[in-house]
Amino acid sequence: MMISAFRPAAAMLCCAALSFGLPAAAQAGDIAEKATLAETLLDRGYGGAALKAFDTSAAAFWTASPLQLRTVLFADAVDGFADYTPRGNSEFQPSDALRLYFEPVGFAYTEESDGFGAALTADLQIRAPGGLILATAEDFGRLEWQGRSKMREVHATIEFPLPDFKPGSYQLLLTLRDENSPKTTTVTLPFSVTE
Repeated sequence: MMISAFRPAAAMLCCAALSFGLPAAAQAGDIAEKATLAETLLDRGYGGAALKAFDTSAAAFWTASPLQLRTVLFADAVDGFADYTPRGNSEFQPSDALRLYFEPVGFAYTEESDGFGAALTADLQIRAPGGLILATAEDFGRLEWQGRSKMREVHATIEFPLPDFKPGSYQLLLTLRDENSPKTTTVTLPFSVTE
């Protein structure tokens, strides 16, 4: 079993998330107001103030967002945030390891003496196509990040050997639970075992 979580070099959160169909109440609230203020300040040449307003808007979006995964996939290699080699297909041999790469969004932070921390707990389940549960691992791993600022561009990798399944189609369910809020998310990744 291998579980890793990383914090890359600081980078700005993409503002495009503001246009992805948020409810009208959220658009009319703090998120949209701060984003509009950031754009106005930037147009008037106040770059520093615009950045601060943008960061406030991004933080409001992050807090309002459900726990979700920006990216989740099987990977052949992972070298850092957004630096991974996707697996060409989801077919595995019985002796292969399953390696998941994902980028969580919307988790909560705790204040620490020298900054902020975040933690997620991962549960795994493998099902047959009809829904029969073949393997389960609750509290499979704990993913942690710490930093001097509230990091928003983080990734994690979970790797484990494929159980001895006969050839066929299966589903991997990954459930993440935020340790600092009631937020959870579950994603399903179909895969197959070949001879």
